Amino acid sequence: MSATFHLAPPLLIILFLLVLTAGGSAHDRDTLLAIKKEWGNPRQLPSWDPAAADHCTWRGVTCDETTDGSSAGAVVVKLSLSLMNLNGSVPASVCALKNLIHLDLSINKLTGAFPAAVLYACARLRFLDLSRNHFSGPISAGIDVLSSTMEHLNLSRNNFGGEVLPTVGRLRKLKSLWLHRNNFTEAYPTEEISQIAGLEELTLSDNSLTGDIPEAFANLTELRTIDLSFNMLTGSIPSWVLQHRKIEEVYLSNNAFSGELTRNITAINLVDLDLSSNELIGEIPESIGNLKNLASMFLDHNHFTGKIPTSIGLLPCLTGIYLSSNQLSGEVPRELGKHGPLENLMVQNNNLSGPLRETLCAKGKLLYIFAGNNNFSGALPSNLGDCVLLDYIDISNNRFFNDFPIKIWFLRNMQVVLIQNNGFTGTLPEEISFSISSIDIGDNMFSGSIPKAATGLQFFNATNNRLTGELPVDMSNLANLTQLILAGNRITGTMPKSIELLQHLVRLDLSGNQISGMVL
Repeated sequence: MSATFHLAPPLLIILFLLVLTAGGSAHDRDTLLAIKKEWGNPRQLPSWDPAAADHCTWRGVTCDETTDGSSAGAVVVKLSLSLMNLNGSVPASVCALKNLIHLDLSINKLTGAFPAAVLYACARLRFLDLSRNHFSGPISAGIDVLSSTMEHLNLSRNNFGGEVLPTVGRLRKLKSLWLHRNNFTEAYPTEEISQIAGLEELTLSDNSLTGDIPEAFANLTELRTIDLSFNMLTGSIPSWVLQHRKIEEVYLSNNAFSGELTRNITAINLVDLDLSSNELIGEIPESIGNLKNLASMFLDHNHFTGKIPTSIGLLPCLTGIYLSSNQLSGEVPRELGKHGPLENLMVQNNNLSGPLRETLCAKGKLLYIFAGNNNFSGALPSNLGDCVLLDYIDISNNRFFNDFPIKIWFLRNMQVVLIQNNGFTGTLPEEISFSISSIDIGDNMFSGSIPKAATGLQFFNATNNRLTGELPVDMSNLANLTQLILAGNRITGTMPKSIELLQHLVRLDLSGNQISGMVL
């Protein structure tokens, strides 16, 4: 009598699913080996070894784990092969990985046209990154055959050209669309893009696109980043850009935008604003002080007039203020640097006046001061000498006076000091910070002798001051000088023989002094 075993239906289903998943796992393993073969078995994939039992441990491969935590029945859901120095095209067998949702082939040397014919079969793909390769030609009109679930599409930093096809607007699930640094031309498909309701990131910078910013983009209510910089866009900047509730990053630099900014700025989540190198006019709105999250503000190289809004000095997160090369007048806001961790102040080439504020380094973060070519006056704040991170200071061609803060010469991070054409007085210390490479104090009223030790100094210009004394007998501690310009002072004595130690010197100007002897 034979025994008969009856399996309960749920157990039959479980066994059937195990067979299927094991089969899917084996299929994916074979597919990965086929992909490797299509790429010519690159050395960069040594772990993709037929002898290795578990393909889920191979480099760049991520599997969907089974419920018990093992990978025996897992399927490949993610391929991350960035920075692998891979050549050739996208392998035709990639989409045989039927559960693939994430494909990152960025920063390689892949070539050819946009691989639409290969990728259309990746029915579940949500993430595709082909950036920083060598793909070229137009994007196929069939880009919309990509997975309808696509959320992230990054084709940036390639050589794609032609127009940005309207069919991209059919990818309605997109959250990020990155097409920057290509060779796209003509106008971009504004109406179609504006229909991607959930779009959060749009980057089209560094192309040759024409047109303007459409009002239709105001419908992109989830937008957090818009980057249209380095194109040939014109027109005014729509008010919605600076009033968007969720926008965090706006990059519109290096275009031909014109007109004035909206008076009512309310984009309270804005962190980075870059409108530099355009043709914008009018005053900077006082309402920019509403942007309590603003960290960096690039408005340089435009035609802004009027004063710097007082409200800018009250921003609690501001790290960088870039207003150079405009026609701004008046004084720097009184509390600038007091409320936010200011790192960069760039206001050169304007008509600003009054003093530089003692609050600039109140948070101890200040790195750069670029305030040259203005009408600033008064004494330089002495507490700048306590600003230990200060790296670069350019306040040339102003009307500053009084003693230059001597502690600045000892700052360990300081590299460049450009203070020429002012009315500074005081003396230079015998030894200057080893980090300083360039000093220009020309056309001031410094007195005393030149430093005896400045081991990092390469450029030193002290033309037309009141320096006295003799050149250092031992020039070895100035051995990195390439230019030494001391014309128009009151230096005396003989030329030291140690001048021979300045082996890198290409320019020496001691005219208008009372130095005797010859250069050997």
